[in-house]
Order: sequence, then structure tokens, then C-alpha cells
Amino acid sequence: MNELKAGALLNYISIATRLATQFFLTPFILSSLGQDEYGIFMLSNSVIVWLSLTDFGLKATVNKYVAMYHARNETSQMAHFLGQSMVLFSCLGIFTAICGIVCYFYLGDFFPNLTGEEHKTLEILYLLTLGNLILSFPLRPVTGIASAYMKFVTPGVVELSISLLNAGLTVLLLCWGFKAIALTILGVSTGIGTMLWGLYYAFRCLGVRLVFSRPDWPLYREMFQFSFWILLNQIMDLFYWRAGTPIIARTSGAAAVTVFSLGISFSQYFMTASTAISGVIYPKIMHMVAQESTKEQLTDLMIRIGRIQAALLCLILAVFLCCGHDFLHLWVGKTLGTEISTVWAGAALVLVVLLIPLTQNTGIAILQALNIHKGRAVILFYSSVVCVILGYLISLRYGAIGMFAGTAISLFFGQIFLINRYYSRKAGLSIKRFFAQVYIPLLYSVPLLLLAGITGSFLIKLDSWTSLIAYSCCYAVAFTAVLWCAYLNESERELFSAPLKKLIHFLKHAR
Repeated sequence: MNELKAGALLNYISIATRLATQFFLTPFILSSLGQDEYGIFMLSNSVIVWLSLTDFGLKATVNKYVAMYHARNETSQMAHFLGQSMVLFSCLGIFTAICGIVCYFYLGDFFPNLTGEEHKTLEILYLLTLGNLILSFPLRPVTGIASAYMKFVTPGVVELSISLLNAGLTVLLLCWGFKAIALTILGVSTGIGTMLWGLYYAFRCLGVRLVFSRPDWPLYREMFQFSFWILLNQIMDLFYWRAGTPIIARTSGAAAVTVFSLGISFSQYFMTASTAISGVIYPKIMHMVAQESTKEQLTDLMIRIGRIQAALLCLILAVFLCCGHDFLHLWVGKTLGTEISTVWAGAALVLVVLLIPLTQNTGIAILQALNIHKGRAVILFYSSVVCVILGYLISLRYGAIGMFAGTAISLFFGQIFLINRYYSRKAGLSIKRFFAQVYIPLLYSVPLLLLAGITGSFLIKLDSWTSLIAYSCCYAVAFTAVLWCAYLNESERELFSAPLKKLIHFLKHAR
């Protein structure tokens, strides 16, 4: 197995491990810390993520340049570039420290709904994570360049091992009675350990060298020009999925932060599932564009991928809508009580709206291949600003559910209404045909399947993990069978059945 395939496999294993540890650790951490302290724990991480924007998207830029120099075997130019990058990131680290210290003195003003004890805990957690962030800046150009060297296996194994070690130590600390501060110290320690290992791997295993010289202002200008669009996408992502945490802390307090954080986390899982197919389609689209394929042919590809994604995501969404409330009751119900209804309703609201954008991920790759993706970034940036403003205004009265509503409304107008107009007018894609072939056929079966599933969840008492898993599996099988017969066409069914036939054939001959 080559480095790329092994790295891809490790990536999937890491994702599965992260999801599994989150599934098992979240209720344990929540019950150990309590709803309020868990909210403070999540809030401190969210605030620091905002400060990490002070790298201005330059980390990804460094990886791009290093990959280019490595491919050309230009070692001296790379050494000069990395030296300049380390100086630049050191300056950014000082800038981050100044910003972080200023923000520290205004934490109390920004989060007036926190109690005195909660403020003290937040300040300690904030200083710990801020220190870790500042230390990471000078080392960023070197510690994260393994991927630019096409080295995935060793870094992947180490990161997976550290993740498992961190999970195990988290359980031990909580069993010994430690709280959020100890968990943050653990996170900072493993973070520093990861950085030190990254330095060792870069210098000893990859043979990275640094050459320091006078500031190369033209190089800095070129780096910032390239990183601008990366930064814009980072800000957009934070506005959509991270801004809600400090907003809810300001308007409603620490307990509501827990409710919002749990609800919005389901969106991350949903988005991860959607990229399983579209993430590998970009090279094919680039080839089609290079071959001057027509816009109708690009639309055909978008429809083929979109139908597969729609079937997969509708299945996940339907199971969540039918069984999600009972799942949350068993998962975190002991700590959150009746507030699991808010978590479920808020998550469902956002997931329903996300269904359309996530089945159009291929459109993003088409825009990139046509080199017209910057317009999409601008549209989504303004849409994410609306998300923050709208979420804040609604949450003043309705708390966490108001932030969910603001997110859903901005997603609808930005990522559905405006982006589809952009696909149609700028990229020349036939969006009407996309909707007619991807979504309209689902309306014939999915509403009835949802009604049947929700009715069944009310009639059958799902008060244990055994009954919940059994019902979810039976419903998923029934849902899949209906989509298989009523939605998927022959070529799409073959796409799923062919790997299964190969597996059966392999098992028969392996005996």
C-alpha cells in the first residue's frame, strides 16, 4: 500500500476514532463537569479559535509553497522561505499575545451573564489555551509540513496515538475527580507534545533546513495575497459554526452554551458524511474542464453525485428526525433533562436546511475548476455575517433555539437561494434540472417514510439502547429499501451493489 492510500485509510480511521471518542466521552464529561462548567469548557475553546484567525490563513499558504518547492527539488529556496515564514509567524505570535491579553481584560464585560465562579474558571482556561496558542505560532511553518512532503503514515499514526492517549487520560482525570481546568492542562500538554514531535520529525526525518535573512517584503506580500481567500473562508466557517457559542454565553449564560454546542455538533457530523464522495471528485472535474466539457455535461456530473449524496443524507437525516430525541435522552438526558428537546429541535432545524447545500458540494469543485469560486466566498461571507447578527438578535429573546433559527435562516438565503443563483448565472449550470432530478423524486417517498418512522417511535417505547438501536436499524433498512426501489436508477444501484458483489466473491474464494 502506497503512502497516499495508507494516509487516506488512516484519515478515515482517525475520523471514525474521533467520532467514537466524542460519542463515548461527551456524556461522561458532561455528567462529570455539570452543564454549567461544561459550557464554560466549550466557551473557552471557542474564544481561542477566534484568536487563531490571527495567522491570516498563512499556515495553509506555507504548506502550498513547501509542496511546490519540494516538487521542484528547490531545497535552498525552501530553506529561505521557511526561515522567512518562521520570522513572520513569530511576529504574528506577538500580535496574538497582545490581542489575547487585551481580550482577557474584557471577558467579564463580554459575558455578563456568567456568575463570578464561572468567570474565574473561564479566565484560567482562557489563559492556559492562549499560552498554548502563542507557543504554537513560531513553530507552525515547520510542524505541519509533513503533508507537503506527501508523508501521511507516520504523522497519522502519531496523531491517532496522541488522540487515544488524550481520551484515556481524560477518563482517568475525571474518575479522579478533576474538572475543566485539569482537562485543559491535559489538552495543552498534549498539544505541546505534538508540536515538539512535529519539530523532531521535520528536522530529523524530513531533513528540513531553515535559512534566516533580512525580511523579504515581496514574499510576504505574495503570501498574504494568496492567503486572503483562505482567511475569508475561515471567517465564514467560524461565523456559521463557532460564533453561536460566545453569543449564547453573552445572551443566555453557560448552561445554554452546552445546549447549543451539542446541537450544532450534529451539523459537523452531517457535513463529514457529505464529503465522503465529493471530496475525491475534484480531479475528474478538472479533467472535464480541461477537455472543454459543456455546462450540460458538468450539470450531469453534479446530478449524478448529488443523487447519491441526497440518498445517503436523507437516510441519516430521517433516522435522526425519528430517533434523535430518544438518542439524546439516553445519551445526555440524565444531565440535560428536558433541554434535550431544544438540542434535538435546533439540530433538526439546521440539518434540514443543510441537506440541499451538502448535496451540491460538487458545484464547489466545479467553481474551483472554472476559477470562479471567489464570488461564492464573498456571498457566503456576507451570509455568515447575517447569521451572526440574526442569531444574536433572535437569541436575545429565545436563547439557544434563537441562535439555531438564525443559523438556519441565513443558510437558506445564503447557501440555497443566493448560491444557486450564482451556480446558474455565473457557472451556467442547469440548477432547475438539478432540483427536478435530485429533490423532486424524493418528495414522492420521503415524507411518508418520515411520518411512518416518527409514528413508530411514538408507539414503540425506545427507553433502552437495545430498543433504540434495533428500531433505528430496522427503520434504516426499510428506508434504504424504499429508496433503492423508488429513487435510485439502475446505474446508481450498480454503484452500490458492485463493491458488495466483489466482497462476496472475495469471501467465497478466501475459504
